[in-house]
Amino acid sequence: MNIIDPILLLCVSLFALRGYFKGLFRESFSLLGLIIGFMGAVRYDEPLATLVSEYWKAPLLLLKAASFVGLFLVVYLLFNVIGWLLHRSAKVLFLQTVNRVGGVVLGMGKGTAILALVIFLLASFPLMPERAKRKMDGSLLVPPLYQLARELVRVGKASLVPGQDAGPQERKEAGLL
Repeated sequence: MNIIDPILLLCVSLFALRGYFKGLFRESFSLLGLIIGFMGAVRYDEPLATLVSEYWKAPLLLLKAASFVGLFLVVYLLFNVIGWLLHRSAKVLFLQTVNRVGGVVLGMGKGTAILALVIFLLASFPLMPERAKRKMDGSLLVPPLYQLARELVRVGKASLVPGQDAGPQERKEAGLL
């Protein structure tokens, strides 16, 4: 254990504290809003831009960008409002403890994932000083966080790029070979 481990624990603790104050409902609906908002904007920006182009005379690229941003913001804000309403109603429904504890757990999970990705990026940085590499190698928490980040990147690639994690037979069946 070296100086990096307490710093990482402090960072995860700060995410947990943030989760405590935001609560499970606001944290989870904010995260869902980001994910579903992005997916919806990617899926529906072009049809919306085509529809809007009948009424506004602007370059299609500009309309697609505006459609993407607009769809994303509408979905994200809608999910945030739902999370806020559930957070406010948690007091009335006697779910305050569940809301707070769930927020801590979700905050710790988000913090761990973010720290894992930061460590992954730092470890991949070719110009990192040798002293910093030795500190990271001597840490107890860096290796499991690095492994977590590798899995997150693998899963992310597999879901964004079809056939990325597939073998030759699966790629052939998917028409990628």
